[in-house]
Amino acid sequence: MISQCRLFAIAIIVSGLTAGYGMVSAQAPPSEKAEPKKAAPKEKQERGKFAAFKDGILSIKANSGATLEIKIPENTKVSLWNDTENTFKLVATAEALAQAKPGTWMVVSVSDENVSIRIRARKGTTVGTFVSFKNDRLLMLGKNLGESFTRKYGNNVHFNKFRLDVPVYESIDGGEYKLVEGTPGKILPNVKEGTLITVHGEGDDNITLIQVGEPKAK
Repeated sequence: MISQCRLFAIAIIVSGLTAGYGMVSAQAPPSEKAEPKKAAPKEKQERGKFAAFKDGILSIKANSGATLEIKIPENTKVSLWNDTENTFKLVATAEALAQAKPGTWMVVSVSDENVSIRIRARKGTTVGTFVSFKNDRLLMLGKNLGESFTRKYGNNVHFNKFRLDVPVYESIDGGEYKLVEGTPGKILPNVKEGTLITVHGEGDDNITLIQVGEPKAK
């Protein structure tokens, strides 16, 4: 028979082992949690016409009619469109904004503390036939879009809502273009399907002139 002393000693050893395993489990280091990745800063763009630049604040009038005020840091990169070289050229920030005239088209890109500005843009025209004008958006079938565009997007061209000050000229029965009174939103819904439309622009969403119809060659 096992003596009581030996039984007591065995009990102490078993108790110690049990307590030891319990301590190891209790003191195990917590699993390290991976820190969430920070989302990359999103770039925000504001488009509109130059209104003023004073005390480091640029004011532009957006297509919606609202005046936007944007703080311009000293390290802002400003690119000015050059018609002769058909490209944007970097220019001095203060000088470019000081010489900007009211109504000049601008695109301001903001990402964290970085700001860049593009002044003016390439001029171009989109020619097509009228399809519809719904929800303040013109839809037409383009005729001069280029193969690369039509291969990817087809012939349908949608325009965003036009500014209220965009002039609309119309040629009636092949006559000379004449300015039509009213806003694009009031004039274009009355255009007949299939009518030739020429939209003049200078950069994204900067529509400068809309022509309806086509004068007959003299």
